Amino acid sequence: PHKKNGASLKSHTSKKLHIMKMKKINFFLITILVAAVALFSSCKKDAKIEKSLWSKGGEWTIESLNATQTSTNPSDNYSETVYNYGTFTFKKEGTGTFIITVDGDVEAGIFTYTNTEDKLTMIMGNDARIMNIQDWKKDAITLSITETYESNDEIVTYKEVMNLKKK
Repeated sequence: PHKKNGASLKSHTSKKLHIMKMKKINFFLITILVAAVALFSSCKKDAKIEKSLWSKGGEWTIESLNATQTSTNPSDNYSETVYNYGTFTFKKEGTGTFIITVDGDVEAGIFTYTNTEDKLTMIMGNDARIMNIQDWKKDAITLSITETYESNDEIVTYKEVMNLKKK
């Protein structure tokens, strides 16, 4: 009888270990599956944003630009919104052009760009602007950037929000 109970105990313990091992393997596989789905869907969103940038001619109107500056010197603080600020034209190979119009003054140039699902990086000359993609739809994007720097012994925070619409 003792052997039978000992064999039964050993068998029961072996089954428990097998079940625990299977739970660990299942947990591991589920974790990998969730990570793969997240990676795939984020890559998919990256690709969708990229394609929407350059498709249908790639021309986007900057419908509005809101700029806000706060400084340790209150007299330098301001906030303004400019409408119909200009255009960005994105090309498939990661390049583009821009035209900015403010009070009749026109500035035009070229840029290169890359994107992730939540950032758009534009390099214009020696200036890299890494903008947050706050909202994205096929024909509308809201971008923002916040920069903090020191100027004349003042700490300045500059924030810009651009609303782009596909032409």
